[in-house]
Amino acid sequence: MSVRSSIKKAIPRSGYKRIEPIGHQIEAGLAQLRYRFPARGLRVIGVTGSAGKTTTTTIIASILREAGYKVAYFTTAENDFGDGKRIMNLSRMTTLQVAPLLRNIQHARQENNIDFLILETTAHALQQGRVLGIRYEMGVLTNFSHEHLDYFGTMDAYMAAKQKMFKKLRRSNGTAIINLDDEHAEHFLHLAPKDVTYGLHNTADVYASRVRGTVDGNNFTLHADGVTTPVASNLPGNFNVYNCLAAAAACLELGVSASTVAAGIARLGNVPGRMERYKTSTGFTAIIDFAHTPDSFEKLFKELRPVTKGRMIVVFGCPGERDKARRPIQGKLAADYCEVIVLTEEDPRSEDNSQIIREIQQGITQSKKKPQVIVNAVREDAIMQAISLARKDDVVMLLSKGPEPTIELADGPKQWDEQKALFTALRRNNIKIIES
Repeated sequence: MSVRSSIKKAIPRSGYKRIEPIGHQIEAGLAQLRYRFPARGLRVIGVTGSAGKTTTTTIIASILREAGYKVAYFTTAENDFGDGKRIMNLSRMTTLQVAPLLRNIQHARQENNIDFLILETTAHALQQGRVLGIRYEMGVLTNFSHEHLDYFGTMDAYMAAKQKMFKKLRRSNGTAIINLDDEHAEHFLHLAPKDVTYGLHNTADVYASRVRGTVDGNNFTLHADGVTTPVASNLPGNFNVYNCLAAAAACLELGVSASTVAAGIARLGNVPGRMERYKTSTGFTAIIDFAHTPDSFEKLFKELRPVTKGRMIVVFGCPGERDKARRPIQGKLAADYCEVIVLTEEDPRSEDNSQIIREIQQGITQSKKKPQVIVNAVREDAIMQAISLARKDDVVMLLSKGPEPTIELADGPKQWDEQKALFTALRRNNIKIIES
């Protein structure tokens, strides 16, 4: 057992939470000295928010590379040390603990001589001081919604942790990129020396018009500084228009031309576990997405419902030892939008997964809709069952796991690969992928 784990076990939870940030800050300071402040002198962009961080980070990297820069980025899904090789993030942590994070930055800098570092930065990392000593030139807010209340306790505490990102920009005279359409935007404006806003309305500094979306992507017109630019994105969903706008606003502020922004967006295909879609030989589409909160569920379902000719079939579970309030909420959302719901495991940990499923079902019964509900506690089998039910024009959504490499069980982690499970289910049903 580590020293941190021993202390955590010995001290009451309320007491540990008060001293935890101090311990992290000491750890961060010592690690920065050990690794000689590897981010010093780098142009660092932080991306935070409740959803969309990984996709936005990846889009920014694509645009900056299109502009000729060497870029490293670290996200929930993958790490790229600046050489273009996308390495799966197996840690299940978005912002790593301070020592491995600094080692990664040091490696990217020494081996690839990077110009920019883009860090997907969580509220946990900001609260715990894991990014202490890293000076951000820019901070990007994707959105803010209900999440992580199991750790922060209240939305106000969660918001205060997110706000630390933008207050840090005062030290570097940096710029905040803010989603003006988010209902909480006002709480993030004016925290940094400069704000640049984005959204779907012309009240924002950078905005989109004439948005045309399909299950395969989006086309829209980008407006910034009086210039209009057509943009074609391979990333479907209105939320991905926002992710593209966030990235565009950031890169335009960095001096990248609008035409280069559009080219950088167009060159990006799937982001692992983020609306990762596969058209099949039998005419249905399968989607892998990390959506795991009420907000991300609602956005995803709202986007897919109008463009789905057939049924929406969803496979999901909810995690154990995490915010229990979202279980019935996500159940009701699934029932409101989907014709078939297959309930399974996500990361039950020490909780009884059957109890988690019952709590999700409580929400399903609150819906006016009456979807077909199937319970299959083994995720591989649940995916197999969903694929066997699918027919022409249906959309099958595998939600809540995305690129995560394990399923967390009471007796330890089980190795997991959502994409592999999908491909296995397709193969056993003699179904081929014709486009991805």
